[in-house]
Amino acid sequence: RKERQRNIQLHITLIEHASRCNSSSCKSSNCMKMKSYLKHGSTCTVKASGGCKICKRIWTLLRIHAQQCKSSSCAIPQCIAIRKRIRQLQLKQQAMDDRRRQEMNRHYRMGMMSSDN
Repeated sequence: RKERQRNIQLHITLIEHASRCNSSSCKSSNCMKMKSYLKHGSTCTVKASGGCKICKRIWTLLRIHAQQCKSSSCAIPQCIAIRKRIRQLQLKQQAMDDRRRQEMNRHYRMGMMSSDN
């Protein structure tokens, strides 16, 4: 598990580097490879939802990055859009939880009232 976490963090660091790097002769051996994966992710017609393994891996790394990122002008592809979507899902979940809690409270109060009689 620790090794997997370390591996994911290394890949996220590489995505961050590749997204900002403008050099065509970068010293990082994996920079060009990651750039090609990022390009693939934006041009693939199969997409992650269609079963493309490269897209699934890239989108997973982008999502993990976005969950940790605090930058308002992040250079990582789709970071801000992913964060926005995560926030929407959190708000939707919170609203569902609030409704559930209100309904439980209502049932509890009704039970208390009927036992008072």
